Amino acid sequence: MSVRFARTLAVVFLVAYAVAVTWPGIIPFNRVFPLVLGLPFNMVWIAVWISAGCAVLWMVDRAESAERRRRAPPKDDRER
Repeated sequence: MSVRFARTLAVVFLVAYAVAVTWPGIIPFNRVFPLVLGLPFNMVWIAVWISAGCAVLWMVDRAESAERRRRAPPKDDRER
C-alpha cells in the first residue's frame, strides 16, 4: 500500500469517525439498550470507533515505515 493511499484512507476514515461519534451522527445510536457485554450501546459504539481509529493509524504507520525503509540508503558493511 502506498503512503499516499494510506493517508487518504486515514483522512476519509477520520472524517467519518468525527461524524459518527459527535452530534448529529450519534443520534441513531444514542440509546442504552441493547446492552453489549454489559455496556450501553452508545458506549460500545464509541469504543468500536476508537478501536478502529487505532487500527487505521497503525496501518498508516506500517505503510510509512515501509516507505522509509525502501528509501533508506543501503547500509555499508564498513559501518559495523
